[in-house]
Amino acid sequence: MAAPPLCRLVLTHLLVALFGMGAWAAVNGIWVELPVVVKELPEGWSLPSYLSVLVALGNLGLLLVTLWRRLAPGKGERVPIQGLLLLLPSPPSVPSGGPSTSLRVRTPGAEEEEEASPLQEPPGQAAGTTSSSDPKAHQLFSARSACLLGLLAVTNALTNGVLPAVQSFSCLPYGHLAYHLAVVLGSSANPLACFLAMAVLCRSLVGLCGLSLLGMLFATYLMTLAVLSPCPPLVGTSAGVVLVVLSWVLCAGVFSYVKVAVSSMLHGGGRPALLAAGVAIQMGSLLGAIAMFPPTSIYHVFHSGEDCVDLCGS
Repeated sequence: MAAPPLCRLVLTHLLVALFGMGAWAAVNGIWVELPVVVKELPEGWSLPSYLSVLVALGNLGLLLVTLWRRLAPGKGERVPIQGLLLLLPSPPSVPSGGPSTSLRVRTPGAEEEEEASPLQEPPGQAAGTTSSSDPKAHQLFSARSACLLGLLAVTNALTNGVLPAVQSFSCLPYGHLAYHLAVVLGSSANPLACFLAMAVLCRSLVGLCGLSLLGMLFATYLMTLAVLSPCPPLVGTSAGVVLVVLSWVLCAGVFSYVKVAVSSMLHGGGRPALLAAGVAIQMGSLLGAIAMFPPTSIYHVFHSGEDCVDLCGS
C-alpha cells in the first residue's frame, strides 16, 4: 500500500491538533479560573465536582455515536470518530487520556510493525487462549490487554473524576496561591509527560503497574489532605504549600505518563483496541466523577473553610 501524500498527512495532523486544542482550551480556561471563583459561586468548594461530572457526561455523546456506528451496518466513519474520541478533554487538574494519545499513520511497513504488537500474549500463555479469525481481536481479548484496559480505566477514573473533585479541599486550606499553582503546574505536567513518553516509553506491564502505585501514593496523600480539610497538616506554613503543589504535579505527571504508555501499547492492536481504549477512558472518567459527586456535593464529607476565620486553633 502506497503511503498517503505528505500534504494530506500534514493536513490531517493539523486538523486533529486544532480539534484537540479547541476542546482543551475551553476546559482548561474554566479550570484555571476555579481558584478565583470557587469561593464566590453558590457551589463553593464543591464546584470542581460539578464540573467533573458535566465534562464526563458531555463526552458520552461521541462515545454513544461511536458505539452506534460500531453496531450499525454503515461503518465508514468509525475509525476517524474513534480517533477523535481519544482527544476529548476531561478535567485538566490532573491530565486525562485525551491528547496524550498519538495519531498513528499507516505506512507500508505498518502491517509488519503491528504483527509484533505488545498486546499479544507471551508464547507460553497464548497456547491456552481461544482462537479467533481476527488476529487483532485475539490480541485485544488477551489477559495482557485486559490488564492494560483496566489500568487505563482506573487511572482515568482517578485523574478525571476522583482527584479533581477534591482538589479544592486539598489545596485551598493552604491558600489561593497553592490552589492556583497546583492547577496550572498540574496541567503543564501533562504535555511534559507526553514528550517524555515520546523519548522513553515503558512497555513493561510490571513497570507501568509500579508507576501507577507511585501515583496512587501521591493520590492517597492528596485525598488525606482533602479529608482533613480545613485543617490538614502543615497548614499555614510554606512547607505545606510546597508539599501539596509538588504532590499534585508529580501525581499528574506519573499518571499522565502511564496513560500515554498504555494508550500507545493498545494502539498496536488496531481498530478494536482503539475503540476499547476510548471506551475505557471515557467510562473510567465518568464513573470516577459520579462516584465522587455524592460525598463532595450532597453529603458534604469534605469540609470547606472560611475566610478570615481560624478554624484550626493555630
